[in-house]
Amino acid sequence: GWASLGTAYVQQAAITGDPTYYPKARGALARSMQIKPERNAAALTGMAALSAAQHDFPRAVEHARASQRINPYSASNQGILSDALEQLGRYDEARDELQRMLNLQPGVPSFTRASYAFEVRGQLRPAQMALKRALDLASRPSDQAYCLYYLGELAWNAGQLDRADRYYARGLRLDPSYTSLLAGRAKVAAARGQVQTAVQRYDEVVRRLPTPTFLIEYADLLRSLGRDQAAERQEAVVTATQALFEDQGVDVGAEISLFEADRGRAEAALQAARTTWERQRSTEAADTYAWALHVSGRDEAALDFADKAARLGTQSALFAFHRGMIEKALNRSAAARASLLRALDINPHFSPLLVPRARTALKQLSTR
Repeated sequence: GWASLGTAYVQQAAITGDPTYYPKARGALARSMQIKPERNAAALTGMAALSAAQHDFPRAVEHARASQRINPYSASNQGILSDALEQLGRYDEARDELQRMLNLQPGVPSFTRASYAFEVRGQLRPAQMALKRALDLASRPSDQAYCLYYLGELAWNAGQLDRADRYYARGLRLDPSYTSLLAGRAKVAAARGQVQTAVQRYDEVVRRLPTPTFLIEYADLLRSLGRDQAAERQEAVVTATQALFEDQGVDVGAEISLFEADRGRAEAALQAARTTWERQRSTEAADTYAWALHVSGRDEAALDFADKAARLGTQSALFAFHRGMIEKALNRSAAARASLLRALDINPHFSPLLVPRARTALKQLSTR
């Protein structure tokens, strides 16, 4: 019925990166609620999925809880609820809801979420094991590709290029249309210094799926190669895409904040980070806010947010880099050196734009 259609539109938006599916989803779900205003668990779950996709996590929790009261046995509703609580920084509650999901339906969606719950706490072995469990349970090629993508990301985030590339390549053989896997192979090629291959792959990625994440990754690579005009073209698309997403009610503040901050546009970075922090309380949102505050010259406040970002023990090269640069600005040289070395130890290829900055900062610190 209408609830299934609405939920399908939300999924379509995720697959295509096209936010114009969101109003269609809203329309179909509203129609479902009109037809069945009472005890409509499916429509409430659909509305929770839509709110989460638009990064309105408080509302996603509200809808998912309402659905849960009607039908406590929906694994997909549990998944949405757990995700939204995670984004709000309510990690213990999220873990409880995820456990309920695992009890209801131990499958690909629940084990991939379990993997993220481990990863965000810095527990990389269990994270990998949960993904391998998901892969074992996946019967459809598209589900297998999904698991392989996240196995690739785990390896990439730990600086394991060869392992990451093997996972991405395996996934692409199973599902050539899965653009995120191609983006994975693009960043591996860039890290290996295979510039031409990396650029060709990114060209294809942003042609297929011009989301802010991929456009920014590509622009960062082009900037690092000194191809500023080509980078500016991608950056113009980022700005246009941001407007399109915001018109359809999607908050892309976190990605845009880092993008603006890395280009020295402090005011825009701070505004986007503040908006995101108001709606999210995740470790990632805290890290984004820390970096925007640093670029704005507010390093004491930035360090408070870097502490919030570190509160679960996440192994993130980006978090460690941001923290190190904040500590350097505060003249905490020993701490800064330790953080920057940790960033490069976790993943020496974490960003084509920022790795050189980390190395330069370390040189400056060694002469202090």
